[in-house]
Amino acid sequence: VRALNDVGTDYRRIGALDVAQQYHYQAWLISQEHSDTTAQAKKNQVVALNGLGNIYMTLGNYQRADSALRMALAGEIALGSAVGQAINYANLGAIFEHRGMLDSAWRYYRLSMQFNEQDQNTPGISLCHTYFGSLYEKAGQYGKAMAEYETASQMMQASKDEWHALNSLIALAGIY
Repeated sequence: VRALNDVGTDYRRIGALDVAQQYHYQAWLISQEHSDTTAQAKKNQVVALNGLGNIYMTLGNYQRADSALRMALAGEIALGSAVGQAINYANLGAIFEHRGMLDSAWRYYRLSMQFNEQDQNTPGISLCHTYFGSLYEKAGQYGKAMAEYETASQMMQASKDEWHALNSLIALAGIY
């Protein structure tokens, strides 16, 4: 199940959403059918749900994305995973941002930041600064947006996570 999720994530990141969906859905089905109730098995299930939620969000199916991400969030809460909760709160915030519900987006992004800070998750904290910048940019507060993007970029400079480091750089390029 973990391997299926990893392959699904790789396909999602290159934009092959139909293939990614197949892998995440297969991972979710297997995790549902299996009797393993260990924390790792439960984690694999919520990772599959998160992957599906991200795919639905990318496709603009926000209702289905919201449903999958809320199930994943409930699983992360049950597991007590701060990073897992942070990821799902951020994804739910993105749904609200896409829907133009910026007050709700702020609320969920701030919850994500809280859990990232609790776990001292530097990439997650950096991503939250990028999300904050996006909301400031939508509000026409370009100085605040640039400051958030700069903070995010500086935090990711030492990181080996080049995939997520791109977010702040693309945001900076966009605002310039």
